[in-house]
Amino acid sequence: METVLVTGGTGHLGRDVVARLKPTHRVRVLARSPGSDPDVEWIRGDLATGEGIAAAVSGAQIVVHAATLSPAAKRGYLLPTDFWRSPPEVDVDGTRRLLEAADRAGVGHFAYVSIVGVDRARVPYMQVKHTAEELVRTGKVPWSILRATQFHWLTDRMLGKAARLPVVLLPTELRTQPADSGDFADHLVQRVADGPGGQCTDFGGPEVLTLGELLAQWQRIRGRRRRVLRVPVPSAVERAARDLTCPHGNRGTVTWADWLRTHPPE
Repeated sequence: METVLVTGGTGHLGRDVVARLKPTHRVRVLARSPGSDPDVEWIRGDLATGEGIAAAVSGAQIVVHAATLSPAAKRGYLLPTDFWRSPPEVDVDGTRRLLEAADRAGVGHFAYVSIVGVDRARVPYMQVKHTAEELVRTGKVPWSILRATQFHWLTDRMLGKAARLPVVLLPTELRTQPADSGDFADHLVQRVADGPGGQCTDFGGPEVLTLGELLAQWQRIRGRRRRVLRVPVPSAVERAARDLTCPHGNRGTVTWADWLRTHPPE
């Protein structure tokens, strides 16, 4: 069995990836707060400071870098500051440290998890992710970059936060393509098995929905009816939203409605 290091292994996607890798790999996870799974080798560390990175990559043949830091995703809503700056400590500085350590350790495959459209988006968080992609591309370790559309769990979290207000303000005509993190984990693990693949085909959910359609399904299944006030957006914003979908890429199978029916609200 090869040893694979997973960063972000305690997050939504990371847990799905770890579960799928365990039958065929020795799995190691770098985490600030190690978990308790006895089938995983836990390394306490922090990409933002460099703690534990050298120990985590030592003896590993593969690195799956799924760790990221998005304050907006963590809180479940956007603030004005999110349109000005995104912290680079994990996504840029941490990626650089991890790549350097992986090179020294002789890692044979560095698989980086990114987002569909990062090369075209102007939002600071997306730009930070794109900078990390460039570090991977220009590094010395053989690599794969795997981009996914927004995951169902994050869409659910953000709608749940928005629905705390009596009226939901929403650009209802914008298009989105939410994906199941388990579907993407299957895709990623297959990529790990295939070896370094460079820039991989984008991955998205099985449906492209408007935000209005997405909210209507959410309200019906979650049973949380709210008045919706449509927010008009410029055509440039509509084009930018389309860049975050991949209707001609690889697609998962779990629809937004199916995911909602099988996952309770956070």
